[in-house]
Formats: sequence, C-alpha cells, structure tokens
Amino acid sequence: MDRNRYCVIMAGGQGTRLWPMSRKGFPKQFQDILGCGRTLLQLTYDRYCRIVPKENVLVSTHVDYAGLVSEQLPDLSTEQVIHEPAFRGTAPSLANMACHIRSMNPKANIVIAQSDQLVLDETKFVDVISRGLDFVAENNKLVVVGIKPTCPETRYGYIQVDGEPDTDSFYKVRTFTEKPQYEFAKIFMESGEFYWNSGIYIWNVQTIIDTMSECLPEMMRTLEDIYREVPDRDKRRRRGYEIYTSFPNASLDMSVMEKADNVYVAVADFGWADIGTWETLYSTMPKDGDGNVVMNCSTLKYNSHNNLIALPKGKLAVVQDVDDLLVVDSGNVLMICRNGNEKDIRKFLNDAMMKLGDEFV
Repeated sequence: MDRNRYCVIMAGGQGTRLWPMSRKGFPKQFQDILGCGRTLLQLTYDRYCRIVPKENVLVSTHVDYAGLVSEQLPDLSTEQVIHEPAFRGTAPSLANMACHIRSMNPKANIVIAQSDQLVLDETKFVDVISRGLDFVAENNKLVVVGIKPTCPETRYGYIQVDGEPDTDSFYKVRTFTEKPQYEFAKIFMESGEFYWNSGIYIWNVQTIIDTMSECLPEMMRTLEDIYREVPDRDKRRRRGYEIYTSFPNASLDMSVMEKADNVYVAVADFGWADIGTWETLYSTMPKDGDGNVVMNCSTLKYNSHNNLIALPKGKLAVVQDVDDLLVVDSGNVLMICRNGNEKDIRKFLNDAMMKLGDEFV
C-alpha cells in the first residue's frame, strides 16, 4: 500500500441535528446509529483502511472527545489522534492537520473523510478515492468528491462542473452552492451539471498549504511559524492550543474551496448519504410495508405510516393511527414531533438549553 497516502477523519462535530440521540457529551459519530454493531466512526475507519495504511490514518476531534476516539479505535496511537481545543470550523482544523502531516511526510497525499457518512458500494468507493489520490500526487489540484444526485435534495450543497472532464475523468469546478431551495435543486439536478458536495476532499499536502496560504494568509503564517520554530511535538501542541481560539471560525468550503481556482470534482455514484438529520436517517434506513423505520426497539403498530421510531433496546413502542412522526426516546429526553423539519429540532434543542440548562443537551 502506498506509504504516501494519508487519511484524516473529521470527528469533532456535536451532531446537534440528531438530538436527542446525539448529545454534546456523546455525539452521533460515536454511536451505532445504523444498528450494525459498529459506530459511524468505526465504519469510517474500516472503509479508509482499505485505501490508506493504518498507521497513516489520523483523527481530528475536539479535545473532549479524544478519549472516545481512542476507546473506539484502539489501533490508533496517541499521535494519530489530534485534539482541537475549540470549535473553530473546518478550515483551521484542516490547516493544522496539513501542517502536522507535512512535518511527518512532505510528499503526503491526503483524503479528508467525514465520520458520519454512509457508503453502500465500497468497491466503487475505493476506486474513486484511490484514483483521486493518484491524481493529486501528479497534479497541483484540490479534489472534492461529487455525488451524482438521485433527487432534488435541499439538505446538501451542490457543485457545478465546467464542461467535459479531462483525460483523467476529473471535472473543473465552476461554482459551489450551499443548500438550495427545492426549485433550484430541481433545476440543478435536471441540468446534469451539478453534483452533491460529499465533503470528501483529496489533495497533496503542499498544494493545500499553498492554497490556504493565499486564502487565509494570517492564520497560515501563524501555523507555519509554530511548525518551523517549535520542533518538539508536545511543545508545538501546547503552543497550538494557546493560539487556536484566535483563528477565524471558518468553513473550508466558503473560505478556501470557493475562492481557489484549482478545484476539481471526482464524480462518484457509490450509494452515499450524509447521516446528518433525522430526515436523512429516515430516507436511508430500511422500512416496513407501511413506510415505518424502527431503530433498536420492539414495536406494535396499528394503522400507522411513515414514522421513525427510535427507542432503547428492550423497550416496546405501541403506536396507533399516527403518520409522519418522529418518536425518539434517548437518555432523559422523549421527543415526539413531525418528521422532516430540521429547524424544529434546532428550536427544541435551543429551548431546552435556554430554559432548562445543559442537563438535557
């Protein structure tokens, strides 16, 4: 296996859109959401170990979750788990990871993985990621994996490609669009020019550092100074902790990818979903003849359709004459509401925090 291949798994999010199952102290990536015996983080690790040497897999996570990462991925050394001292967005996190990896291997080619995604066809997945890593090893390009849309989805960002692919089947990016309204998503899908933004990125370590230095010069100068002046890893980490909160709270897409002129798309169709919301989870999970999704628990259902019911193992849910509901019993929270409105979940969580404190968050 190519020793210059690296993977960074992003596992620092709080997963608030899957509240109350995903909690501040135990986010979704550390849970067996799909009921297969492996957590989302573990499934992600398993998937990328088919492409990258195990010793070259790193996890970027918030310092509060470092213990969970080590517990769930015992094969990783402490050096492979990189702590973020604050939630500052994906751009600072990935900039720090790039500098860290370059200090180990200046020839590294890196795939950035999200820890909460579903992949159904892993053979196709391995092929796409491997081709992307080979491509960036020979070209000063940034690659994002674009998923061929199957419906006018409004929960994903879209990437518009520019013309025909080059000889390596990589398209140049024309535009990025954040989550569109349904009417625009429908136009995007019908045009054949747009792909879902998977959040999977592939690049050579020096290419991303050079690009970030153009887009976020102050932050990159600070990081470059630390890595040049502080050779000791532990001292460098402590110094990084001290200055991390001064970095901008910036997303990679908005602060780097949308500004760079060397971004390409690797088009993919390997059965992909981002397990980010209850609505997405409902659309992903197997359903009974009445369109109901049942997670973990036992159920008795009477004239009930298109519900998602998630209770702890050993509990029984009895539902009668209800449709399109989300019923979640997790820890000290029971939530019963209409399924499909992400804004409602955010409101419930904010109200619980404002009115009742952190006990239910």
